[in-house]
Amino acid sequence: MSGLVITRAAPDMETTGDGWTVEGLAVPYGVEADVTDDGGTTFYAEAFAPGAFVRDCQKGGRWVNLMLGHDGDDGDRFLGRCVSIRETAAGLETAFRINRDHPDAEAARSGELSHWSVSARVYRSRRENRDGRAVVWREACGLSHVAATASPQYANAGVLVAREHVMINEPSQTPRLDELRAWLESQTPCR
Repeated sequence: MSGLVITRAAPDMETTGDGWTVEGLAVPYGVEADVTDDGGTTFYAEAFAPGAFVRDCQKGGRWVNLMLGHDGDDGDRFLGRCVSIRETAAGLETAFRINRDHPDAEAARSGELSHWSVSARVYRSRRENRDGRAVVWREACGLSHVAATASPQYANAGVLVAREHVMINEPSQTPRLDELRAWLESQTPCR
């Protein structure tokens, strides 16, 4: 299946904890923005529909990285890995644990790189005419990466908070198997 690949590009940041996890709104829902796919020759209005990234949220988004801009060597641009992705009424919210070894890590957590832009593959869109103006609604998408940029493509897209990431132990999906493994380990003689 071939799909359209788009690259689209916010506010003051609050710091809590160690500040090495940044959370924000990657894609606001229902916000129209003038965009171009041909380098600035033609423009049109685009908006993401609620639920556009539901598949990514169901899968956990672990492949989504926070990058420095959209272009260049991926190794040099890698700022952090996704630790949380969820849809809210406002849009797609993500959290990234910042790679402390990156030269721009401090800028990413201190608010200097607080604007976000996304790169996503579009699987389904619909066109709507409103007051003589075409609006393209993105209804099903797959997030490729989030980029820290100088300016956001959509109003309010960007870092909302920097905090300490706390891992929560989720209940085991295989409690009986865990019991059996623990029992087996207790039965094995020490060497």
